[in-house]
Amino acid sequence: MKIRSYTEIKVDKEPYSLNPKNKMRNTFFSLFLIIIPMIFTIQSCHDQQEDTPGEIRNRISEYRKEISDLNRKITLLEQELSDMGEQVDSRAGVRVTLKEISPGPFVHYFRINGAVEAVQEAIISPEINGQLKSIIVDKGQRVVPDQVVARLNTSVIENNIEEMKTNIKLAQTIYERQKSLWDQQIGSEIQYLEARNTYESLQARLRSLESQLDMAILRAPFRGVVDEIFIKEGELAMPGAAVMQIINLDRLYVNADVSETYLPKIDPGDKVILRFPAWPDYEERVPVHRMGNVINPENRTFRMQLMIDNPGERFKPNMVASFNIRSFSAEDVIVIPSILIKQDIQGHYVYVARQNGNQTWQAHKAYIERGAEGEGRTMIEKGLREGDLLVVQGHNQLTEGSPLAVDQY
Repeated sequence: MKIRSYTEIKVDKEPYSLNPKNKMRNTFFSLFLIIIPMIFTIQSCHDQQEDTPGEIRNRISEYRKEISDLNRKITLLEQELSDMGEQVDSRAGVRVTLKEISPGPFVHYFRINGAVEAVQEAIISPEINGQLKSIIVDKGQRVVPDQVVARLNTSVIENNIEEMKTNIKLAQTIYERQKSLWDQQIGSEIQYLEARNTYESLQARLRSLESQLDMAILRAPFRGVVDEIFIKEGELAMPGAAVMQIINLDRLYVNADVSETYLPKIDPGDKVILRFPAWPDYEERVPVHRMGNVINPENRTFRMQLMIDNPGERFKPNMVASFNIRSFSAEDVIVIPSILIKQDIQGHYVYVARQNGNQTWQAHKAYIERGAEGEGRTMIEKGLREGDLLVVQGHNQLTEGSPLAVDQY
């Protein structure tokens, strides 16, 4: 065998690092090492994202189904134990609170919305034309009846009054002298009558000018607060044009448009439950103050009005109010909270608790017929009777036959 020397050996292939195929493999391997951690990082970030409300609801629904399935299996197993004569531990059941059903009164209300209006509210405007000389009050200032709130420029009227007073003095002197002569049977009666007429006519014109002067003074018609001032000093004021608004919040109207279908159910003097969404703590029974006598042909409603006191002035005009008006009442009927009523393909039902022969409690569906409903309470026509034990807490965790751990009732 011929052994070639080291120097004779020819290198047929390039070194591994210089081979193009090997370089491509190195590139893919490097990319693999970079991409894989990125994929895990993205997946981790995706897992850390918060679920949407819809996904949370779906999971809750799935968990409830699992609870129902588990409760059903537990019920079957407990029934098997009971059939074997074994004691079933009632403490393993769903903890619930029961209430014994007893008849009582029920009142049904229908709700309508209304709006607040001030009993005393006025837009102040002058009775004559003129330039607004001065505004004596500010926005938010409280005023009393007959208090001066603004004045018009009355320089022309004042000058006319001074001139008229001078003419009256002359007319009075002439009249008095003619009267003295007439009393002495001197002169003619016509001269006396003309002098008297001139004097009395000038007095009447003076009173007219003084009335015009008084019209140029704007006064508060009642006790209240200046809510708004619409024009500025120096601007022209005209009759019927608003200068300011004064409002008294001590007493308020609450108005509502009620459908004519409710007309037979409301009488003047009936009390309604008044609430304000802006003041959830307020609730008061208020008598009907006035009912309209005309049906609005556009929306087939009539006006109903309440009147309330407003201590502290917390209620404001145009606030939204709600009326609860009684439409039906009954005595000695079964009434339950509406939130306890559930529904399946067979109809509406509630859960009642009953004891088995081994003195364990179980939940059972009681199918019902619903009657009138209002204020979160429902009258039951059929399906429940006096003495039934209604599940009032823990009912959302129950299925037919679920074992119960009963608190005192």
